Amino acid sequence: MFQRIDISKSGFTLVEILLSTGIGLLLILFVLKTFLDYQQMALKQRDTARIQATFQRILMMMKSELIQAGYGLDSYQEGIQITDEGIQIQKDGNLDGDLGDSREDIVYRFFPDDQKLSRRSGQGYFQILLEPIYFVFFQAHPLDFESHKSIPCVRIRFQLQELDAIQEATLCPLNP
Repeated sequence: MFQRIDISKSGFTLVEILLSTGIGLLLILFVLKTFLDYQQMALKQRDTARIQATFQRILMMMKSELIQAGYGLDSYQEGIQITDEGIQIQKDGNLDGDLGDSREDIVYRFFPDDQKLSRRSGQGYFQILLEPIYFVFFQAHPLDFESHKSIPCVRIRFQLQELDAIQEATLCPLNP
């Protein structure tokens, strides 16, 4: 009437349970690490896209201010100074015919120690436009523009992040 059940042959042993729990835990950790790596990569790509978009807006703002200063037009009065770490634009904002007013200076400058690209208008303080940025290098192009009696292009070489490729943007005057 009663059947005898052999306990040793039913269910799982403690070793089997521990082993399957360990394997399950390793699988969960692998999936979690893969998810975290993917999330970190997505955040890095988002930050890179944000930095690139911000830098493109800065280039457009710089181009707009060069045009407002008369850069490339017949009325242009040599109101631009280009150094390795910056560009100074002098524009006749109050339309009084001279560029001597210090409030009419706009300076874009790269601070390599802080990895910041900043802008100053007039005698104010530098405002940070973009940080961190790996390097920005401003250059007149062609280098011998003075001997040709021509208005130079503004060549900007930049590297947004340390492992990025060096990129270049050139802002040239309009041909009359």
